[in-house]
Amino acid sequence: MISPVPTALAPAAPVPGPAPWWGGPVIAGSFLLAGALLAFLAIAVSDRRKLNREDRRRWDREIRDTYLEITRYLARITAYRYQVLTDEDDRRLRYQAGADALAGMREQVAMLEVIGTPVLIARAHELEDRSGVVVSLWHELINPGKPEYRALNTARNELLDAVKDSIRVEQYQPRK
Repeated sequence: MISPVPTALAPAAPVPGPAPWWGGPVIAGSFLLAGALLAFLAIAVSDRRKLNREDRRRWDREIRDTYLEITRYLARITAYRYQVLTDEDDRRLRYQAGADALAGMREQVAMLEVIGTPVLIARAHELEDRSGVVVSLWHELINPGKPEYRALNTARNELLDAVKDSIRVEQYQPRK
């Protein structure tokens, strides 16, 4: 009959010979750790690049939207270019519309001062100054001539070029 209580086993006798070599598992483990570290670093670099690219896209969008707002305000100013206003009230309304557009333009230029490059900021201030000249001539009840509007158009084109340079848009180069 079998006894219900098991008896303790006798301890195993030590096997004579060298201890097992642990070099294989150690080398495999170190390669595994190195691979995991490389994968982690690759993912971290990729994520950083992706975040930088997305951040750049967001700032480019902000610059583009600010430029579009500036051109909308500029369009309000240049809309009066070919209108001959003889009535004093019409001239005052034109000046008020120009002053309002200039105030809005100044807000957008202030936004570019925060997010823009120095060249972009300089071009925006130049456009603001040229627009201010036209509106101040309206205030003096003088109709601006071609030189003032040409300077305004040149300043707008220079701002557009600076925006394109800032947001890395390739500009059209005509064939030579």
